[in-house]
Amino acid sequence: MPVDPEDLTIETLRAVSVKDRRRNDPPPDLFGAIEAEVFGRGGPAGSTRAGPRPGQSPSGVTDLAAHRRRRNSRMDNRTRNLVVLGAVAAAAVLIAGVVTTLSNQVPDQEVVASADMELLAGAGSASAELVDRDDGTYLVVDVANLSPEESADFYELWLLAPDVSEMASVARFSQDSTTVEVRLPGDVDPNVLPVVDISSELDDGDDTHSGASILRGTLA
Repeated sequence: MPVDPEDLTIETLRAVSVKDRRRNDPPPDLFGAIEAEVFGRGGPAGSTRAGPRPGQSPSGVTDLAAHRRRRNSRMDNRTRNLVVLGAVAAAAVLIAGVVTTLSNQVPDQEVVASADMELLAGAGSASAELVDRDDGTYLVVDVANLSPEESADFYELWLLAPDVSEMASVARFSQDSTTVEVRLPGDVDPNVLPVVDISSELDDGDDTHSGASILRGTLA
């Protein structure tokens, strides 16, 4: 039966409040269930809960400052690794360059004699050097614009005695050659054969000097 508010006394209101409060008390496991639903772990109040994940506060909220520190640490490690790899690569390139440079260096040598060669027939120019190296004595001749008076199949480089009483062929080369470099055989002595001679030759099976000298000079 409904109660008229005007008929309510203080005692009646107090009795109603106490009665309603008792009737509406929540179940004892309500807050534990809410906690489990919110944080995804644990159970009713009094049960064991897992601790926060790395980077989270005890309340389960991600610690952004800690996350940034870990991310920056990982970035710093990657940067250091890149710097180290770059330094190693640069060192490898430097070492390879040094090795290549050393391998391409001209061996130790000494120029012991030279000759400016005189044009005798046709056209062209040449100069000669006698060079001592670790592995022997070399005759190095630079030639340019060779053009004999008569047709030639090739050119031949000779060393002659001053009176042309003795001679030795040391190399054959084509008209396109610009530098002729040959190591002298052990039986060819430039002190005995100091005259450098370039002749035009025909491929006729005759290995002797053709007599058609283009340039000649004496090593001194």
